[in-house]
Amino acid sequence: MSVVQSLLKDKEAANLYTAGLVGSAKAVLIAAVYERLHTPVVCVLNDMESAGYFYNDLTQLMEAADVCFFPSAYHRHIKYGHIDAGSEILRTEVLGKLQDPESRFIMVTYPDALAEKVIAKEVLKEQTLRINKSEQLDSLFVSDVLDTYGFERTDYVYEPGQYAVRGSIIDIFSYSCESPSRLDFFGNEVESIRT
Repeated sequence: MSVVQSLLKDKEAANLYTAGLVGSAKAVLIAAVYERLHTPVVCVLNDMESAGYFYNDLTQLMEAADVCFFPSAYHRHIKYGHIDAGSEILRTEVLGKLQDPESRFIMVTYPDALAEKVIAKEVLKEQTLRINKSEQLDSLFVSDVLDTYGFERTDYVYEPGQYAVRGSIIDIFSYSCESPSRLDFFGNEVESIRT
């Protein structure tokens, strides 16, 4: 570990390559390195399977909020070109964290996922609607914005990119969350937000 610490102090050593580590030793090393760094860490593994195992090892060692998985957005094993909604959520979560310059996390990925295009930082920021509890906001405005962003209005939300309106309640399944959110309005005030 002392060799790794000296490399981390060296300003010119931006990339760290390790060899000879077996089992969960890689995850233990990365978790220890992460504790000493104050920046995001990117771990690129050979393929989706090894990245998945590595991600699982890291989440067992650390807070799950500190580790993000950046997968490919496609179901290659089912039908080429078919988008996977769950993977899209994970990708959007990572992109959202990268928007925050104070953010600190470990991103686990693999070459196929990195090769896919992502939305430009400016476009993502421009097309993000942040809603807070007790905020004064018209529910019709929220519906209009969601329509503009390409969300589908449905009776019941069950996948990312959908929203439903029932009276003063709007259910939204954002691409950046693993479950839908419910906004409860009292007049033009957001009374509560819950999953």
